[in-house]
Amino acid sequence: MKILIVDDDRINSTILNRLLARDGHAVMIAHDGVEGVEKFRRENSDLVLMDIRMPRMNGYEAARQIKQLAANRFVPIIFLTAVTDEESLALCIDAGGDDFLTKPFNRTILQAKIDAMERIRRLHGELRRQKETVERHQEQLQQEMEVGQHLFAKIVSAGNLLDAPCLKRWTSPMSVFNGDLLVAAYNPAGGLHIMLGDFTGHGLSAAVGAMPLAEIFYEMTAQGFSLSELVEAINAKLISVMPTRMFCAACLIEVDFRQQSLLVWNGGLPDVLVTDQTGRVVRRLVSNRLPLGVQALTREDRKMEIMEMKPEHRVFLFSDGLIEAPDPGGEMFGLDRLMTHFDGRTQTDQIFDTILSSLKNFRGDAGQTDDISLLEIDCSRAGEEPPGGMPRRSEKDLPPASWEISFSFHAETLKNVDPLPTVINAVMSIQAPTGHRERLYTILAELLSNALDHGLLGLDTNMKKTPTGFIEYYNLREERLAVLASGFIRLKLVHEPVLSDEDGRRIGGAIHIRLDDSGPGFDYHRVQSSLEGNCGHGGRGIALIRSLCSELVYLGDGNQAEVVYRWMYE
Repeated sequence: MKILIVDDDRINSTILNRLLARDGHAVMIAHDGVEGVEKFRRENSDLVLMDIRMPRMNGYEAARQIKQLAANRFVPIIFLTAVTDEESLALCIDAGGDDFLTKPFNRTILQAKIDAMERIRRLHGELRRQKETVERHQEQLQQEMEVGQHLFAKIVSAGNLLDAPCLKRWTSPMSVFNGDLLVAAYNPAGGLHIMLGDFTGHGLSAAVGAMPLAEIFYEMTAQGFSLSELVEAINAKLISVMPTRMFCAACLIEVDFRQQSLLVWNGGLPDVLVTDQTGRVVRRLVSNRLPLGVQALTREDRKMEIMEMKPEHRVFLFSDGLIEAPDPGGEMFGLDRLMTHFDGRTQTDQIFDTILSSLKNFRGDAGQTDDISLLEIDCSRAGEEPPGGMPRRSEKDLPPASWEISFSFHAETLKNVDPLPTVINAVMSIQAPTGHRERLYTILAELLSNALDHGLLGLDTNMKKTPTGFIEYYNLREERLAVLASGFIRLKLVHEPVLSDEDGRRIGGAIHIRLDDSGPGFDYHRVQSSLEGNCGHGGRGIALIRSLCSELVYLGDGNQAEVVYRWMYE
């Protein structure tokens, strides 16, 4: 080792020099504290033998300065002293001393103390290196966490409409990353899709699955896919990319304020609670499906539960982290305690906040054991637009051009594929007039729905006039669609640019739509379709198309419809 001797007694320093040199140490000598500090600064010694009483600077002050210079490196200081009183020894410790060597020196004891300090110094060096390694790993992990958080926020929150007027939500992740996925987005017709997912476990491993699911949710909702197709795609994605032990209990809801209906798919989450104007639960939508990512879905597994939506309804969704939240004694919040808030004594607009207040008081300072999510849907505000208006998907903004596309959907295809997203996305990939996507979607949706439901499946829209008939209508639709053996729907769209009278510029376009179905048709002369005063669930489709289009003509037996939709640049 490089050993620095700081002693104004030249005899002592000479004796120590010879003893240490004989054992192979490199020795440096300083004759006072100032010189000792300066030599340590230059030579960066491994160990210091320090006298106490010296001119210019005593050993106490020299030891303090050397310890400061050593910073994080452990440099043992052994004080050379002839005193053994407790006060003097305490001063040595306070100044940074690590051991004592009493005069006169004993060679065996001197070497034993140096050996001991060398072992401590090496151990300290190893610990310091390990600490630096851990700090580097922590820094790298922190950087990776920050990147992960950024990606998670960008992907999961991009386009999220949890600020929609009809929604009130609260989430409390157990760690940095949330294993509960809560997302919402509008489809092209203005309906609101909502998903609450609860992944196996929590933290980063659980949150990893949320990112691909959020992308699928936003993309397919924007393209107009149905809730059942969303469920199918999300389930397939989880099975293909996640470990077998990872799955997602989920509830998907479509709030359709135009049809005044709620579509619900619940796979593994607690019951969805629907309350009336008194705050009492009038409907419990139980989990009747397996969580997503467990196994491939059958047609039956994809079926939605449908219910009539009334303005006084409020819908409550929550993850099991809410009812399983423990108090300091380990007791769970529980479903019974939650249900006390739906006894009719709490005002409906205060139930959400009273649940959170009750949960907070119950938990006290108990640690969180799972991610917690709570969502309320206020059906009276389902038709309100979010702050800043309805979001619009970024589409190509190409000059109006001439084009023509045709589709032919036969029974086997219609049983398994919703034709609407295919048609609307084909149209939008060619000509996407800003501000007209929603109207085109509505027109095509009504045309295709009428052709399939009434033309091929023979359903009567009058069934939807009562809540019971409304549900029976959609159940019958599923049954007839499942056994549909023949029939077709053909659709042709032709676009023509509209030119300016003044300079011949292309300022808009006209989309000519022709739809044929193989059904028996209907007496379109006797149809009394009206929007004004029609608050039911049916009988508005033809009037809605007429209100959006410049022309609507039925031909033949009523199974042929021709529509012209004109648009101009906004």
